[in-house]
Amino acid sequence: MKWSPLIFFIVGILVISGCLQEYSNISITNVDVMSTRQDEGTLLTVTPYIQNNQDTDSDLLSIKVKVRDPETNLIVAEKDSDLGYIKARSSYQDSTTLTITSPGEFAIEVQLFERGKLVSQYFAPVKIRATPGPGQPSELKLTDMVLTVTKIYNDGNAALVEVSPGIMNQGGDSKPLTIEITARVDQYTAYTKTDEIGTLTGGNSLRSKVSFDLPRNKIYTFSASVMESGKKAVSGKVNERVELNKIKNNAPVTYVLVEEGKPIVEKPKTEPGFESVIALAGLLLVFLFVRKVKK
Repeated sequence: MKWSPLIFFIVGILVISGCLQEYSNISITNVDVMSTRQDEGTLLTVTPYIQNNQDTDSDLLSIKVKVRDPETNLIVAEKDSDLGYIKARSSYQDSTTLTITSPGEFAIEVQLFERGKLVSQYFAPVKIRATPGPGQPSELKLTDMVLTVTKIYNDGNAALVEVSPGIMNQGGDSKPLTIEITARVDQYTAYTKTDEIGTLTGGNSLRSKVSFDLPRNKIYTFSASVMESGKKAVSGKVNERVELNKIKNNAPVTYVLVEEGKPIVEKPKTEPGFESVIALAGLLLVFLFVRKVKK
């Protein structure tokens, strides 16, 4: 199997990110990347979700977002921003926009600093396609689903849950789209919400958003379907059961949406005691890749 530079980059950055987050009480828990095609290129909106697990407020925080080309290891876009402080036991999200002028595969690096010291970093890959020709049909894809418990009430027995599936159009401009999201307990009990999201131009992505009022003591399976002009275009489901009473308030959790008819890829599991070996292997991969680029 041939490994591309992007694969080497993913392995190394993920390992380093995991090592940093393991010892940090303030960390990036997730990064959302949405793309919008413009005349001068593609606008990327990068939204990191940051959690402060300490019993005290954070110190002064700042964030650095880089878009890197794994083929050359060059940074094609970069932006810094100050976040201020995050209160104890709370979460925060902040969006940064960057413009990419050419299509291709890129690596999004998000670094979180506290008083100038790196405390957490996160990696997210993104693929930007060339502009589709006129008259091409849409090619819709469900990317993932972000679930956030925004409110817990009724003595902790119920929750207001925000569900946001990501949708990407890799083809031509779409017709009007409707997304249907279902939270199912069993064959008799299910909750369904719909969202009219309009048209999605080719090469762009967006995130739908609906809210559910759900009992917290139940276990749910989530699914989503995209209808284009009343016809089902794509559907997918979360391949794990969601226990609401185990999800923290205002802490977004991202789930992979497995497209209907596609094989399920199991998440790799790490055996206890092997973290150091994997970390060294990841650093070695990064070193070999950078050395190859320099040559």
